[in-house]
Amino acid sequence: MAFLFLVGCQENEDSVLIQEQDSVEASQETEFTNSLEDIDEVVLTGFQRNDFGDRNMVALEEDLCDRAIITWLPGEKTMIIDFGEGCSSPRGVIRKGKIIVKYTGRYWAPGTVITTTFDNYYVNERKIEGIRVVKNLGFDENSKSFTFNMVVEAGKMIWPDGSFRTFASRHQKKVYLPSASSDGLRWELTGTTIGKNREGKEFKSEILQPLVFFQRCVASGIRIPSSGILARKLEDKALLTINFGDGTCDREITLSRGDRSKTINLPRD
Repeated sequence: MAFLFLVGCQENEDSVLIQEQDSVEASQETEFTNSLEDIDEVVLTGFQRNDFGDRNMVALEEDLCDRAIITWLPGEKTMIIDFGEGCSSPRGVIRKGKIIVKYTGRYWAPGTVITTTFDNYYVNERKIEGIRVVKNLGFDENSKSFTFNMVVEAGKMIWPDGSFRTFASRHQKKVYLPSASSDGLRWELTGTTIGKNREGKEFKSEILQPLVFFQRCVASGIRIPSSGILARKLEDKALLTINFGDGTCDREITLSRGDRSKTINLPRD
């Protein structure tokens, strides 16, 4: 998954302008990240509901609708989270279909591997397909953080109009436990993604500075990173960077290409 972004030295003028399509691509990149983070949150909630998430260590505020059914099959080391024909969570996330989880151990136990697949699963009207594998790499006593290795294969996000984005990703997430100086959990995401966008063009994305999420922001409905920088290369465009800011709970991001920049506010998902 490692790669270099190569930017030609004689690009035409159109290739370096920040255009409306760049704002659309940035919004879709954020939708992709949000969807993966939402899946992790739902899975952890399922573990907590079954006292398999070590509440004494980390207690996640739940955001499942009342009609969600969690079926626990301990003999098969399987959990099925079923949202049926669809329902809206307390924070307004609409989910339908099933998330199927295979696990080797408790969520926060070092070495645990969690494999997630989907059965006609949608989040906010976008269908999610693929295989997501998360491995707990252990706990660092000095930083009070867990590290997770996360891989997605054969990923696909399908919009209501039938257009879709394919992707494969390799990410690492560090989850920092709450402390006296912090307000809830904090987690940082690094890694890369490759795939094809909704127009069938190849793209590569790399997190240049960790994408930082705060539990307090997510709980308030701000599900995008609060800080961090993501670089994105579309096959016919010069490198675009997306800066998520300085840690504030907002939807403002800054797009940059060369010496040009543009600040926009992402729509509410």
